[in-house]
Amino acid sequence: MVGLNEVFGVSSNQIRSYVERDNIDIKFSNALTSGNHIVVYGASKQGKTALVSRHLPYENNIVVRLTPNTNISDIYSSILRQLGVEIETITQDEESTKASANIGIKAKAKVLLFGEAEVNTSSTISAGDKKSKTYETIPFNLSVAQDISELLHKINFNKKIILENFHYLDEEKQRELSFDLRTFQETNIIFVILGVWRKKDRLRSFCSDLTDRVDDIPVEPWTDSDFRKVIEKGCQELNITISESIILKFIANSFGSVGVLQELLKVCCRVAGVNRKHEGQTLHIACDSLAEEALEEKCNEYRETHQQSLELLASGNITHSKGKEKAPLHLPYYLVRVIAQKGYNGIVGGLSRADITDGIKSVHHRAGDVRPSDISNLLHNISHLQFKKKLTPPLLDYDQGKKLLFAIDSTFFFFLKNSNLVEFEEELPSPLE
Repeated sequence: MVGLNEVFGVSSNQIRSYVERDNIDIKFSNALTSGNHIVVYGASKQGKTALVSRHLPYENNIVVRLTPNTNISDIYSSILRQLGVEIETITQDEESTKASANIGIKAKAKVLLFGEAEVNTSSTISAGDKKSKTYETIPFNLSVAQDISELLHKINFNKKIILENFHYLDEEKQRELSFDLRTFQETNIIFVILGVWRKKDRLRSFCSDLTDRVDDIPVEPWTDSDFRKVIEKGCQELNITISESIILKFIANSFGSVGVLQELLKVCCRVAGVNRKHEGQTLHIACDSLAEEALEEKCNEYRETHQQSLELLASGNITHSKGKEKAPLHLPYYLVRVIAQKGYNGIVGGLSRADITDGIKSVHHRAGDVRPSDISNLLHNISHLQFKKKLTPPLLDYDQGKKLLFAIDSTFFFFLKNSNLVEFEEELPSPLE
């Protein structure tokens, strides 16, 4: 019988309340045949994984889930291992006589040959069915995209490579991989990249040669009509209906986030006693107190999470101004205070650099020492700061072209709208004390 977690909620698995959106799903389907890399982007919990897995089954392709500690060579190693390619790293002692010993990561790949006419093989192994299997050992560099591409073509690779959580890589690794992607596109090795950000052309900002080689697919925005289709489909799966007053309340408090909506629906059903498909006559959920209980539960959960994240961000890097002899400026702390003061209405459409500068100077203990370059360093490095503080997924992203700071965690709006931000600012630990 269908369980609640299969219908509503945020999950890495495909859920039954998924609805296709013509402007998104068709665009992604078309991109799969374009020969270009595909970048699926948007705020967290907005359906990136659901979209990709809907049209590109993960079990039939290669999936690499990135972490902050992932190196480019780790990505390539994972791809090859999943394809059954045995990798033997060549130690420096083996390469000590070669001038290139310290360049890249030298390795050997053991590749199964399917044609007996192949030559230069390393060994012949007898299989359990008494048929021989012939392998070839191929030297390659694990950090060179061209070498990886040649290996993949050697084994007749014809799948897509899905990179989850691209935003977990620091910017230098993102830049390095972006340059490699040009090589892969030219050799018809296609990547599908999922990342939490809101700016189009993220990869092209690292490597301009990716122009016309990447298709960008944003998963936002979600409309009220989309939300109603999600609710209707999920209700059909569970044999329930939900009152209009609850639906309106949940849509209003989702702030455009399908992830928030899904979680509210799941909690509401659970507190109503619906943990699986309802048997018999359709059950109608109409008590507004159920909606209030769901809102309170998610509010408490998101509040705790985001308060901790903002406190970590506020304790960020130490910035000096006009000489090292002066006390640090503690700009991340003041940025968090500005966000708390501006609240949901101030950041929902992006918080401008000018407003950030004015807001910081209005509360800073040394406003006269805050230079434009200090603000630039703060905003341009906001992704790196969140990476250092292990804020995953990140809360904020700065668009240098538009000079706007965006919230990119979809639950962050819920926190801002449903929290006492004055009290939060007052209780925010000050680095000056």
